[in-house]
Amino acid sequence: MTRFLLLSIALLLTTSVISQNTNLSEYSYVIVPEQFDFLRERDQFQINSMAKFYFEKNGFNSYLADSAPNANRCDGLYANVEELKSILGTKLQVVLKDCNNKEIYRSQEGKSKYKEYDKTYQDALRKAFSSIEALGVNQKNVVVLTDSDYTKTVSKETRLPSENAEQSQPKVSKVFGNLLPDAKFSNYSNSGKTFLLRKTTEGYSLYEESAGAEDGLLLKGKIIVMDKVVKYMDTSGKVSDATFDASGNLTVKDNSASTIYKSEN
Repeated sequence: MTRFLLLSIALLLTTSVISQNTNLSEYSYVIVPEQFDFLRERDQFQINSMAKFYFEKNGFNSYLADSAPNANRCDGLYANVEELKSILGTKLQVVLKDCNNKEIYRSQEGKSKYKEYDKTYQDALRKAFSSIEALGVNQKNVVVLTDSDYTKTVSKETRLPSENAEQSQPKVSKVFGNLLPDAKFSNYSNSGKTFLLRKTTEGYSLYEESAGAEDGLLLKGKIIVMDKVVKYMDTSGKVSDATFDASGNLTVKDNSASTIYKSEN
């Protein structure tokens, strides 16, 4: 009897996850507000920008509210992050609602015990998104409404141009205090190893020169430049802070540990 009950519960949970995955993938975009209710100012601690980043990373077509597409409201989802009461540490949950304000999805609680406000909120948000990552969402293309009463489909490739077209994009030299390299390719070194930084439409890709790699270059991670956020994401999906100094040196900081890539240009 106990075995049958456990099997029934497991099947129910599996069905629930599949249902949520399907429902979220049927929508074409998600809107993130410029400010969450528990914060005192717009994008405080970069929480709103980070929420947009994590949605994008996990298969959503994500927009901040002030850059929302001209699309059917009910094609989209509307995100919120709620802070839960906690005696010790910080607890956050990600909530998604449809155009009728009906709750569609609520993430697991993201918990953090850092004392610094920026660290604890960012850590709790990252952990809350781990349950969203497990859903494997892949939203369909956005259908944009035009003034000429016709529609066109905007895919992720259209919204984020291919790397072959990156030279036509305006160069960004400074984002939120970061001095970003303008060169298409830059050379770096760390611990006696040589690295190549390649400029892309998302930011940069970091490669290590390796004889074991098929083309001599082993992808180590990507630097995402988006709104006020500059983050490094390695190939396992781990996200860390990334900064460039005036000399072009790259620092990747994960909690108290820092890795410095020295510019050789």
